[in-house]
Amino acid sequence: MNSYLVSDKPIIYADMNVFRYLACGDISILEPERFRWVYSHVHLDEIHRNGNQDALEGIALLKAVEICDVLNQDFQSEGNIVIRDYIDPYSRYEQHLEAIAGYEGMADHMVEHLIRSFGADNFKELRETPEQMRNEIERITSIIPDERREDLVEKASKVSKEMEVTIENHLKNKMPIDKTRRALGVSSEARKAIERSESAIDEVWDLISPSIPNVTKNQFFGFEPIPGIEGVQHTQHSAISGAYIVLNMVGISPDKGLAKRDKIKNVMSDGQHAGMASYCNALVSADRGIINKSLCIFSYLNNITNALHFEYQKGYQLSLGISKT
Repeated sequence: MNSYLVSDKPIIYADMNVFRYLACGDISILEPERFRWVYSHVHLDEIHRNGNQDALEGIALLKAVEICDVLNQDFQSEGNIVIRDYIDPYSRYEQHLEAIAGYEGMADHMVEHLIRSFGADNFKELRETPEQMRNEIERITSIIPDERREDLVEKASKVSKEMEVTIENHLKNKMPIDKTRRALGVSSEARKAIERSESAIDEVWDLISPSIPNVTKNQFFGFEPIPGIEGVQHTQHSAISGAYIVLNMVGISPDKGLAKRDKIKNVMSDGQHAGMASYCNALVSADRGIINKSLCIFSYLNNITNALHFEYQKGYQLSLGISKT
């Protein structure tokens, strides 16, 4: 859980706001050439979702390069992140749009499950997700051989039926997120104290562990797989992305609007940014929420990544004192 990239310069993973502010001339960066600036597919997804391409200009100005996951022949992550050669970000974005065409909303049905856990009043939409998932699998497998396709569709149908049972038996009653946190033993006063701690994950676990038997701390936060749960890939970046959501769940530097569809997509994106940044020397952002939660995770894992926050104001010059590890 502590893999990292190697380069001739310190590697800086910039949040979207850094690229946008730079592109608009709102901030400058002192001696940016001292660093290797990077971005990931998460930036490209976010640009597509929000419809604002300003960040592409910021990427171009910093000559940022993409870091990406290596996939095997089954299009599954090998957990190996590499640095790509430089490519014009506008061209790379067009490539990205071509690659995701027709698959943009694949995970939307899972958003309903996530916002339900944060207290959304969406039971009607939630009940529709098993069929949506099944239909989506049937659609995207239409191009593969019939024998293989039948196997996948059959598995999707089985999972769909299991989802229906789970929704009816366990998700019918809406529970506000504050009530969930109290049930776990995490009061608002305790959360505020923990947020100031240098070992937030350890301290929040001390509070909630009595209410969660038979699960270890690393399993609860997603750093280790839970026995019996199959089919979920476990990589450094996916684990950190999951831990980011869990920190929101227990209320450590929680983001706003967690029960709203558009907001939760941004939160999921921030968690993915934290995961990809974990291979770099630093994550830089003007968003205190992403920095606070990333710092909790990086500190717990003894990760090399520095989570660096700066207070945005027009004309600000960003100066980084980061060196290679």
